Amino acid sequence: MNKEQVILTDSDLDVIGEIMNISMGAAATAVSSMLEKQVTITTPHLELEKIRDVDSSAYEPAIIVKIKYVEGIEGTSVIMLRRHDMQVILNLLMGNEIGQESDDFEFDEMSMSAACEVMNQMMGSSATALSEVLNAPINISTPEAILTDNSEEVHAVFSEISGEESVVSISFKMMIKDVMDTNFISFMPT
Repeated sequence: MNKEQVILTDSDLDVIGEIMNISMGAAATAVSSMLEKQVTITTPHLELEKIRDVDSSAYEPAIIVKIKYVEGIEGTSVIMLRRHDMQVILNLLMGNEIGQESDDFEFDEMSMSAACEVMNQMMGSSATALSEVLNAPINISTPEAILTDNSEEVHAVFSEISGEESVVSISFKMMIKDVMDTNFISFMPT
């Protein structure tokens, strides 16, 4: 696919950062309600990088959740979390004992469905906040969750983007009170 590359300025990245800050604030509130724990998602750190240069090793093995914007704006947003972090979130959601997470936890159909629901609530709240900022209705697709073990599998998720094309990688710090202090990353094709 031959698509014209968009060049983003520092000012553009600042605007994206501010919009993501607002939308992830709404996402944190949604997750706080679901988990009945205070969730804080901090100010994002943005980088513009070619898709072939994306280093996801700090998040592996990962769970990647992909959503498409189906109304209001065009595009895809991809969120990557460590599987261990998602397991902690799912344990909180299910009322399980915290600290009992194991490396051999099986992401079965039920846990993948629960992970998608968490991300659906998060990204749905984010889209609502975004629609208020842009003063236009914005809707997202049902999230698609993908398990990845290595960088090759992560890059396969971006198969529709050529290696020379850029993405905005946005890293966030997420804290769940008394439970977790971690990071996750979001990617937006330019």
